[in-house]
Amino acid sequence: MDKIIEISHLNKKFGDFTAIDDLSFSLESGKIYGIIGPNGAGKSTTMSLLMGLIYPTMGTGMVKGFPLGSQEAKQIMGYSPEFPSFYSDMNCLEYLVYMGTLSGLTYDEAIDRTKELIKEFDLEAHLFKKVNKFSTGMKKKVGLIQAMIHDPEILLLDEPTANLDPTSRMEIIDTLKKLVTQKKMTVLISSHVLTELEMIIDHVIMINKGRIVLDQPLSEVQEVFNKEILQVSCSDNQQMMDYLTKQGYECSLLKEKIRIKAADKQACKQSIVEFVYQNHFTLNLLQEEAVTLENLYKQLVEGEQDETHI
Repeated sequence: MDKIIEISHLNKKFGDFTAIDDLSFSLESGKIYGIIGPNGAGKSTTMSLLMGLIYPTMGTGMVKGFPLGSQEAKQIMGYSPEFPSFYSDMNCLEYLVYMGTLSGLTYDEAIDRTKELIKEFDLEAHLFKKVNKFSTGMKKKVGLIQAMIHDPEILLLDEPTANLDPTSRMEIIDTLKKLVTQKKMTVLISSHVLTELEMIIDHVIMINKGRIVLDQPLSEVQEVFNKEILQVSCSDNQQMMDYLTKQGYECSLLKEKIRIKAADKQACKQSIVEFVYQNHFTLNLLQEEAVTLENLYKQLVEGEQDETHI
């Protein structure tokens, strides 16, 4: 597929602090990407670099063949920051129409597009109210609408579902899915809500300390990481650990569960059940480990790599 964004060896320093360190990745058209990492990892800085709000210290980047920060690149992108700002004297309609005209729409086009998106995000009752008086969640919705108002090819969203109620969160998730399907839009989402993110993304980019830790399609990541790990817990985990180690399995104990690397999971399960039966233990848990963005994050970013690859 066509690469709509390509960045190569980007670095960004603020004084002596390196926020982005040799960052390289590409985004393909029509996919939803998730960028995750701890606070201070460089997620928001990456978003700002892509939008041309700040410029790299070193490195290059292209958006559909146009340099990062160029007017041509900005025109095909929409951006919703984590904490959107609003004009205190504008109501919702005035603000969105104004933002639409700044994005290149005519006044009439901006009016029509505002009405369409206001309805989609269920804000019709608040159209003539001052945006700065809105709740945090409603402000988030308005920020998303302004990012989408000019029908961009690329949408950059920084914590789009933060501070929203469950119904609004699902509304945004469903809207994003529809946008990608209908308009072949490319979406890059930065979020800490990993359980939601894995519902919609095709590809995960994990960064830590300004560097790429993981850059793969989510389906491939899950297949690789989920290949050989079993979890077991019984009434005597220490004896179970000793037994499995003697059987040649590599094990670790994590939160009262034993994690086992087993190339032949069926044979391992059979050995576990036989050992429990012979020793009259109680088997509390025996399952294949499900790979989620949350445990991937813990394994790769929070220093549990060794437990992942046991």
